[in-house]
Amino acid sequence: MDYLLAAQQLEQEHTMSYVTIAERHGIAKGRQEGRQEGQAELLLNQIRRRFGPLSEAVTQRILTAKASQLETWSLNFVDAAELDDVFRG
Repeated sequence: MDYLLAAQQLEQEHTMSYVTIAERHGIAKGRQEGRQEGQAELLLNQIRRRFGPLSEAVTQRILTAKASQLETWSLNFVDAAELDDVFRG
């Protein structure tokens, strides 16, 4: 009896679920969107800390930006003396 129980448990541990290509694409897309949202939130927090409260227009600009734009702005932030410096380039 112990043998059957151990065999069932071992089988369950090694059973792999099937993930379709569409599901993999959805998972990857979800991860990318999550990273992008996190990058936007981090940039918003950093800008608020240095420059104070932001207008709704600036907040929306950051939240709707593409990943490449967020990366550029994040690098610009390091040397920015004023808010407009963040959005150059």
